[in-house]
Amino acid sequence: MWKWDWLGMSSLKAEGTVKRAMHIMHNGLAILQQGRVLVTDRLHGHILSVLLDIPHVLLDNCHQKLSSFHNTWTRGLKNCRLADNAEDAARYVMELLDEYGDSLPPRLTAADIKEKL
Repeated sequence: MWKWDWLGMSSLKAEGTVKRAMHIMHNGLAILQQGRVLVTDRLHGHILSVLLDIPHVLLDNCHQKLSSFHNTWTRGLKNCRLADNAEDAARYVMELLDEYGDSLPPRLTAADIKEKL
């Protein structure tokens, strides 16, 4: 298990808005594709996981932002689970690991994602 937050990325110090955004995007894509299952409490983490076909668990918060989005747009996805707490998230991670085994989604670049859209 590996815990990571985008706020610690060195690319946030890159000069220029566009250059900084590109660094953040490329670094974020690389980070998200490190493991076999992602647990996220961020909407962008969920959206990118959907685009990258990464099995993932959404950990909702008290505002129910993620569950509202998930229930409206992505409820039918096979590789996504919605958890209300850390214990449920851990159980769903184990389910996804059992379901997907040792397989990893293919690594994609930003250009690959653009072509999928």
